[in-house]
Amino acid sequence: MDGLDDRDVSAMPRAEAHARLAQAMQRAGFLEDPIPDAASRWIATFLDAFATRAGSIGDALGEVAKLRAEATVVPALELERLRNRHVLFFLDAVAQYVDDQRELRGLPLEHDLTEIAREFGIAQDDALAAVRMALTGAADGPALDLLFPLLGHDRIMIRIGAVSSHILHGRGLPPIAYGPGGVPFETIAPTIPPAQATGPAKSGS
Repeated sequence: MDGLDDRDVSAMPRAEAHARLAQAMQRAGFLEDPIPDAASRWIATFLDAFATRAGSIGDALGEVAKLRAEATVVPALELERLRNRHVLFFLDAVAQYVDDQRELRGLPLEHDLTEIAREFGIAQDDALAAVRMALTGAADGPALDLLFPLLGHDRIMIRIGAVSSHILHGRGLPPIAYGPGGVPFETIAPTIPPAQATGPAKSGS
């Protein structure tokens, strides 16, 4: 089918990849015709994020479907790693931060999310990993500064809310002591004293 050939997206000229993905998205019902300017920018951001990851146009369309879904599935063991009240409060603060932003493009996310995490004593690597897992259910993927505008305000809020709900509903469960292979298991927990501060960092702060 035209637009779903087996060539790697990263091997196509950028304009061709953009056009073929747009056609595939239209056929799948993800995109209207003609293409709004905002949707064209979304596709450009998607290619920045996934061109070297997606494989074929068909594979890319699968990634689009994941991004357009309201919910994502967080593996049970990874959800256990997030089951800590400091992580719960941190993710809630991230949701508030997102809700305060008019635009999700160009945010200094590494700085701002690290500053928010500092309020709860969570190390940068743990904080960024927790946000990525809550939003995608995966341990790796595109940079968060590309992922945020691809998901948009509503999906970020819904996905964080769903993970927070799972964390809260599991409060009565005893923590697990060991993971696969008998490896000792620990949740993400504060590694530095929480900051005496003031609330979520604002964009550009």
